[in-house]
Amino acid sequence: MSNQQEQYNIAFLVQQLCTSQDNAILKQTVKHLGFIGANNPDVIAALIHVVRTTIDEPTRWAVIQSLSEIGTDNNDVIQTLIEQINTARIPTRRIAAQNLAKIAVGNQYAITSLISLAQITEEEHTRQYVAYSLGFIAKGNREAVNALIDLIYKSSDEYTYKLCVDAFTNLAKWNKEIIDALIHIDKTAEFCTRLKLLRTLKVRGININGYTSYSSFRPLLEQMKEENNQTE
Repeated sequence: MSNQQEQYNIAFLVQQLCTSQDNAILKQTVKHLGFIGANNPDVIAALIHVVRTTIDEPTRWAVIQSLSEIGTDNNDVIQTLIEQINTARIPTRRIAAQNLAKIAVGNQYAITSLISLAQITEEEHTRQYVAYSLGFIAKGNREAVNALIDLIYKSSDEYTYKLCVDAFTNLAKWNKEIIDALIHIDKTAEFCTRLKLLRTLKVRGININGYTSYSSFRPLLEQMKEENNQTE
């Protein structure tokens, strides 16, 4: 296909996206644009408009998927997905978080925006998907780590705890603030979450940035082992 023909096809599909009311046609158009519209500002703008205006959830999911194919490190795309994490229904939040994790690894704009959202939201599902996304895109970022620690103290939700623990598992070193947050989880979480924490500590080995499983964590480990034995 010549470049001229491709540009014609893109223009036709963008026009169809802006005018069609048929969700089946919209989803097919969105899929095509996800293949041929990389870095095209008109395509990205049209897809973002659909995300923000459609009332059909499957169409919105298809658009989010296509945006993740053509909008890596594009701040407009990133902002749109963060908006969906903050405001959409739960299935859409999950899809937005998963796709943001694909396109924004190390992107400071995305990291800063998610940290800001973590600081202001009191909605638990939003916290969950912020934690999920930060765990993928902000590995080793000090501000992101601090935001995850803050979420642990703000939340009492088991799944939020799990996502924060998963994010910490990917870090090369743990500091005292992370360890204190994990101890907080042990004091407040249900047994299954605490058992996962025990397994995470075992995977880390003995030396954890100057703290050891057999010193700082020894009472925690012994208590959890005893509880685990009692359930067997």
